[in-house]
Amino acid sequence: VLLDEVGAGTDPAEGSALAIALLHYLADNAQLTMATTHFGELKALKYEDERFENASVEFDESTLSPTYRLLWGIPGRSNALAIALRLGLKPEVVEQAKSQVGEASDEVNQVIAGLEAQRRRQETKASEAQSLLQQAERLYKEVLEKSANLQERERSLRASQEIAVQQAIASAKGEIASIIRRLQQGTPTAQDAQEATNTLNKISQKYQGTQQSKPKAGFMPKVGDRIRIPKLGQTAEVLTALDEDNELSVRFGIMKMTVKLEDVESLDGKKPEAIAQTASKPPKVTPPPQSAPAIRTSQNTVDLRGKRVADSELILDKAISEAIGPIWIIHGHGTGKLRQGVHAFLHQHKRVTRIDAAEQADGGSGVTVAYIE
Repeated sequence: VLLDEVGAGTDPAEGSALAIALLHYLADNAQLTMATTHFGELKALKYEDERFENASVEFDESTLSPTYRLLWGIPGRSNALAIALRLGLKPEVVEQAKSQVGEASDEVNQVIAGLEAQRRRQETKASEAQSLLQQAERLYKEVLEKSANLQERERSLRASQEIAVQQAIASAKGEIASIIRRLQQGTPTAQDAQEATNTLNKISQKYQGTQQSKPKAGFMPKVGDRIRIPKLGQTAEVLTALDEDNELSVRFGIMKMTVKLEDVESLDGKKPEAIAQTASKPPKVTPPPQSAPAIRTSQNTVDLRGKRVADSELILDKAISEAIGPIWIIHGHGTGKLRQGVHAFLHQHKRVTRIDAAEQADGGSGVTVAYIE
């Protein structure tokens, strides 16, 4: 049922009373009713009966034109006095009209104006949160790219070292074979055997260092250096110099950590200089400043409705690998098989720390929130 200015065209008190009675009747007997009104009494129905809801279309008082933005949950203000003033009615007439309106109507308009201001603030905060999320996603991608590049460099370095070792071994074998051939020519004497032994010792000393490819100790990290933390399998940037406890602060990705000097090495495998052993302290992890609350967006929401369990696992594995925070998984209710399959997959995934049902406003038991480490 659509009603335009219900109860208008007669005495306002009787018209609003008639409109309220009619809307209550329609709430009991019609599936959906939409009514426009300027009566403040009708705008207050929402707060008396949960079956009613307010909505309005935003109006720009500076241009006297609608913006065509639907404001759900906020009743519209009657802008008759503002429009009359903009259209040329004498100011003193408008001021006198304001005094005739009464304090109650003015308070209602102030409440509505406050709701509109609150909505604008929430929109601004939501925009800032979205911007922060996008920035975090970009940072995460950059970290992944840098990590992949470093891993590729490490693989290339190991491969080149392996080639050098193999070449050294082949060369040593050739020299040893040459000695054997020389000894096999004629009858070897004791002097020949001694010379062969000396030559073999020289070859051993020559290639021993090549086969032991690990660099000697003597590395000392400085601020700005890139180092490796073998225990964590991570490369990091040095933030502070070594303190009196033989500890230094490092950063990998957006995380900061304090580590012992003995627990780090250079990118080419060098160990730090010998230091006095001190009591081991657990690493102190510092969370990133101003950590943003988990916010559900289209980027961290996965819709699996209508999918098979096998297909859903592939989709979830990709989403988890790219996630930088919790993800919302829409599986619906249905027979419950998809929900069971999703939960079984999440429980065995190494990056998933826990799962919860979503808030009622986000889908309740039809949506699962997975928290990623």
